[in-house]
Amino acid sequence: MKLFDEEKILVKFPLKERDAVQIVIAFPNVYNIGMASLGYQTAWKLFNLSEGIKAIRWFTDIQENITSKPEYIGFSFSWELDYKNIFAILEKNKISISSKERKEDDPLIFCGGQVPNANPAPFLENFDFFVIGDLEVLSEPLTETMCRIKNLPRIEKLEKIAELNGIYVPSLTNKASVSIPREYSKNTLTSSSILTKNCVWPDVFLLEVVRSCPELCRFCLASYGSLPFRTPDLNESLIPLIDLGLKYTNKIGLLGASVSQHPEFEKITEYLLLKSSESPAPVQVQIGSIRADTVSEKLACNLHKLGAKSLTMAVESGSEKLRNIINKKVTNDNIFNSVQAIFNTGFDSIKLYGMVGLPFETMDDLIETVKFLGSLKNIKKGGKINWGCSVFVPKAQTPFQWFGVDRNAQYKLRYFEKELHKIGVGFRAESYKWSIIQALISRGDKSINKVLEKAYRYGNTLGCFNKAIKEEGITLDEIVFSTWDENKSLPWENIQGYLNKKIVIEHSKKVLSYV
Repeated sequence: MKLFDEEKILVKFPLKERDAVQIVIAFPNVYNIGMASLGYQTAWKLFNLSEGIKAIRWFTDIQENITSKPEYIGFSFSWELDYKNIFAILEKNKISISSKERKEDDPLIFCGGQVPNANPAPFLENFDFFVIGDLEVLSEPLTETMCRIKNLPRIEKLEKIAELNGIYVPSLTNKASVSIPREYSKNTLTSSSILTKNCVWPDVFLLEVVRSCPELCRFCLASYGSLPFRTPDLNESLIPLIDLGLKYTNKIGLLGASVSQHPEFEKITEYLLLKSSESPAPVQVQIGSIRADTVSEKLACNLHKLGAKSLTMAVESGSEKLRNIINKKVTNDNIFNSVQAIFNTGFDSIKLYGMVGLPFETMDDLIETVKFLGSLKNIKKGGKINWGCSVFVPKAQTPFQWFGVDRNAQYKLRYFEKELHKIGVGFRAESYKWSIIQALISRGDKSINKVLEKAYRYGNTLGCFNKAIKEEGITLDEIVFSTWDENKSLPWENIQGYLNKKIVIEHSKKVLSYV
């Protein structure tokens, strides 16, 4: 328990009732990764704000002690392939991974996060209920209900929970669909509840600067899955939270899908520089991805002074035509000028995120990308450009949910590896084969559950997945690679996102003007 003993708890919780409902908030990975998740920390905090709830934490490698069997176990679930660790945590604690096999005295198992919010279908057999939407909005009515129903039988608990806005209970057919609540947290987003040195970001106070993204790239679940775009007020929200964090540490992490799109982002960095000048220990900033058309020399200089070692931009492609198709509204000139500004202010390396296999991508787009990266590499002698490249995976609730995975994506990755090596651009690619499995989960229906369970039992390697897929008679052509008709009934049709299906179709059709 040493890891828990070395933490600094930044939130004061109410005194717990004697018979408080015991809940586990579980993260499907190891402690040092889980504690770098701001969403996970926030879930633990929100449940503990109720005097009738006592929430503890479980990870794959360590678990907080609990005085009795928990009544609920909730998982923070934001990456498809983490499902195997959910299964492992449940079985480690002698709980069936199948909701139908759980007994009356077993905990109710639930989850929230971008994966179930987009498409819970592959996991309907595993969870007793799903929390769909912002937990900041849903946690209070949920915790109040949990306290009120603690003496009811299992099925009656589920019936009462199902009455809540944003809750989906698969076993109850009287609530076959659920909409993400239109209410949402706005001015105050979230920040660290715990600091620990035993973390991938040691002693960093994490602060959410923006939520979602106004640009709405057509493939992006991070933007479509967390709409609307929100920017907390600098003076009323962000500065007080920065001041709170600086009481405990000189390290501040600024998070969000596109942090520099906060309208006062440059002022945020100026305030941090001011605090740094007043502090015996210089303030150090770690930052998420920044948008290319928001970078000025002044902003880059501020971030360099605040200790940022490298900056990251998601540009997806060096082809302007392809960026128009995906709705990435930045030009090559925007990117070139931003890279120049970053190098001019003292940075020696820049990481760019790219993607292959996007809808309507051609070989010409790849050739243009290599040429463009070469021009960026030449801006500064000795400057490093690194191209981190993923494979397009269709995500539910986005305009590109109807497009399949590109069968030629693996060859495109090899092309980049060969050509970028020639011009001295660093290259790191995600696995094409694992992207296929990710797409199977992202786009799958409830029939996929047996594949997931079998692959987990067999050892969860790619070979295990292929064996399970074959045994279950799953056709990858239809689920993973096919382009679907927009009138097709989708496996996640019963989950209504912030934008309805008609609007998402309209966003998808805008592609045609660029093809």
